[in-house]
Amino acid sequence: MSHPLLWLPWLLCRPSLAQPADPAPPPAQAAPLELVAAPTLLEFVEAPYPPGAKAQGIEGRVVLQLAIDAEGAVTDVVVQQPAGHGFDEAAAQAARQLRFTPARTTEGPVPVAIEFAYGFELGEVDVPAPVNLSLTLTQMGTRRPMADLPIVVTAADGTRFEAATDADGRAELRGVAPGTAMVVAGGDLALAREPVEVVADQLTEARVWVKAPAARPDELVVIGARETTDITRRSLTIEEIRRVPGTFGDPVRVIQSLPGAARAPLGTGLLVIRGANPEDSGVYVDGIRIPLIYHLGGYSSVINADLVEGVDYMPGGFGVKYGRSMGGVVDVRTKSTFPEQTRAVWNTDALDTGVLVEGRLGSKDQLGFAVAGRRSYIDALLPVVLPLTGVDPDFVIQPRWYDYQLKVGSAVDDGTGTWSLLIFGFQDRLIASTPAGFAQGTDPDTQGDLGTTYETHRALFRWERPLGDDWTLRFIPSIGVDGIDFSLGSSFRVEQWQLLAEVRSELAWEPTDWLQATAGVDFLGGGYTFETELAFNPETLSDYDPLAEREPWSTSGRGSAWAPDPYLDLVLRPLPDRDRLRLNPGVRINRVSVTDARSPEPLIAITAVDPRLNGRLQVTDGGALKAGTGLYHQPPQPFELWRPEGETNLGFERALSSELGWEQQVNAALSANLSLFYKRLDDLIVENPTFAGLDDAYFVNAGIGRIYGGELMVRHAAVDRFFGWVSYTLSRSLRNDAGARAADADALLGGDPDQGWYPFDFDQTHIFVAVAGWKLPRDWGVSGRVQAVTGNPTTPFDGGVYDIDQDFYFGYSSGPRNGQRLPPFVAVDLRVDRTFTFKAWRLEAYLDLLNVVRGENPEFTLYNYDYTDSRYIRGLPFIPSPGVQAEFFF
Repeated sequence: MSHPLLWLPWLLCRPSLAQPADPAPPPAQAAPLELVAAPTLLEFVEAPYPPGAKAQGIEGRVVLQLAIDAEGAVTDVVVQQPAGHGFDEAAAQAARQLRFTPARTTEGPVPVAIEFAYGFELGEVDVPAPVNLSLTLTQMGTRRPMADLPIVVTAADGTRFEAATDADGRAELRGVAPGTAMVVAGGDLALAREPVEVVADQLTEARVWVKAPAARPDELVVIGARETTDITRRSLTIEEIRRVPGTFGDPVRVIQSLPGAARAPLGTGLLVIRGANPEDSGVYVDGIRIPLIYHLGGYSSVINADLVEGVDYMPGGFGVKYGRSMGGVVDVRTKSTFPEQTRAVWNTDALDTGVLVEGRLGSKDQLGFAVAGRRSYIDALLPVVLPLTGVDPDFVIQPRWYDYQLKVGSAVDDGTGTWSLLIFGFQDRLIASTPAGFAQGTDPDTQGDLGTTYETHRALFRWERPLGDDWTLRFIPSIGVDGIDFSLGSSFRVEQWQLLAEVRSELAWEPTDWLQATAGVDFLGGGYTFETELAFNPETLSDYDPLAEREPWSTSGRGSAWAPDPYLDLVLRPLPDRDRLRLNPGVRINRVSVTDARSPEPLIAITAVDPRLNGRLQVTDGGALKAGTGLYHQPPQPFELWRPEGETNLGFERALSSELGWEQQVNAALSANLSLFYKRLDDLIVENPTFAGLDDAYFVNAGIGRIYGGELMVRHAAVDRFFGWVSYTLSRSLRNDAGARAADADALLGGDPDQGWYPFDFDQTHIFVAVAGWKLPRDWGVSGRVQAVTGNPTTPFDGGVYDIDQDFYFGYSSGPRNGQRLPPFVAVDLRVDRTFTFKAWRLEAYLDLLNVVRGENPEFTLYNYDYTDSRYIRGLPFIPSPGVQAEFFF
């Protein structure tokens, strides 16, 4: 039976009086009208007891809000406290038929709103029926139990049952009529709809396979921003990243579609962030620095995409945790959790093939593991594909790479701490050659293929443990080796190796909710060796005889370097509303010492201090102002330090970087982010303008620079079936190798060639990217990307001058340095994909259509031997790249 439990009209009813349009303002605020009579119930209608709930012996209570008009009729019903199992619908249906006396004020009847409750209780004769239907809901593809999933069962006699699965994916129902019952799982999503034949007088057990809406079982899409103290940190969900055309599902490669990231030349894989030199930006894996994050060509990152948990992209304003960089920072975080099931992934596309296996080991599944590997074959594919498109394959750069990863760690946090060991590495080789019919010059030592090989290997241990309620210790030691080999033909070669140890240790203290302090050390040190081979002795260039027989020349060196950088990072929340204002002051001490084995004195031993301050103020609901400023010091590069006599006077390069921005969250899906930035560079290391011989310094700290601009990103997060963003960057990056001899005012006006200002080699004024993707019915998906980027600056050669002494042509230019630009880069990429889900595995097939529409898109200009002819080395042509990814669960 049902009965009214709560009816408090005198306390809860409020008169709702109509107001005339645009009334004249009264001289004083009128007092609200008081009720002199509350509504009284005249006609009560008992709500029917839901058959499914009655059969299972379930009772309930539903609290409603009723809108009663001036005549006592119920005009609207809102469920305030639902009870489920069909009680809400029954109570609302009955409440619409209730009749009341109207509420009254001194001026007459008025409409009001009251609370009203229906209670559903079983009588003594109502005995629950026995359980006769047991359902087990299992996710397709992974075979995982679907816990806490709502289900609706409609019996053969029309009775409706509501339930939810337990932790094991099971649900038990009582009194289901014999015959065909329809099971619908997932509520309004209707993830599964399956008939089940219920047999009379016995327990019917059935398994229902549920097709989960998530693309992968280990992904969670969170709407919102991950809290950070950095000025600009952009994070995307894996679901968005995987469907951006041209990224091949690589979370790191999507950075090239975000604000502030300029387009790097094909074949480099370098990061050009906010007009900075590629060497000015730092890349990290789990907080440990590595030389490069992309394989040669920039087609994919050096970490398997299925092992990546997230990517933090910070184009500027990053905190003191990161140092030795004046540009931006990219930190790749590998997965910190391991799946309970063993999972195997195999993927193949036009670039490479990769595999990954991950899961847990041990009697209690306490040890997690993941192992992955990948090998490219684009170097074999391009010579076959390019002739079909009319492109000469001999003028196209052909990269080749492999990488590997192994991670083991604690899969269960027992409160005493967690640990993990990550071993990873990669090797890349890039070969660039010209066809035999293209004259490269008369000097045989300058002819031949251009080859570059580099590799990195790391072993990284991570340990984190709480030390009481307020303290946490993080300890990340690593050891590794980096190598690079550059060659031109058979006469020129440079090889360098370095053995590196890096330790990042942090002690975090959070005594209150308004203060967090982290003291840390970022140590980097190790030894290096290098060897250089040339076809001639550079010390004899002044007496060079082109007719004399050349004698090969070589040199080598070794030494060590170390940089123990301590830092202190504070997070302050001074206002009562802790989320309203957040300040992040910090300081980092930079110390670098580099030695040469030939000399007891260090090549350099320099120190600098980086104070930084970031802040964020929540101004409106969803709107926040962000600002920051700070110093950033960067040590010299290894090749800039070496001298034959073992002496150098180089110091830090320095940047004063400031940023001001606004973030606006419009709704759960739509957000906008605007940032203005300005960076002043000085003490830049440039070639010595007074260099007159080998006894002079090769490089000096004499350059200056200016970088300024703005970024705008409007993003629709992966909500419902659509995601996408529009990104635009307007920037200007200028350099002056003459330093103080230049007028600072000229920098802001675009640079005066007579004063030494010139656009930086990677200066790209306009960078526009638009990305959009849709999920279609039947697990189809389509997405697209549009890129339009200003061409890089270039210095064209007017011709060649023949040096009869050296039998060689030198190019000359009558225009200013970087006085012209290459044509703009324009490209449109498309993608279509389909997911096939089976009971024990999943298959995703996709087709990336790269450069469906493209411009001339030159990468650089190649001249013949006497500079009388040239042609552009263009980027990739139209490439249809099919791919498949299969996931298996055990």
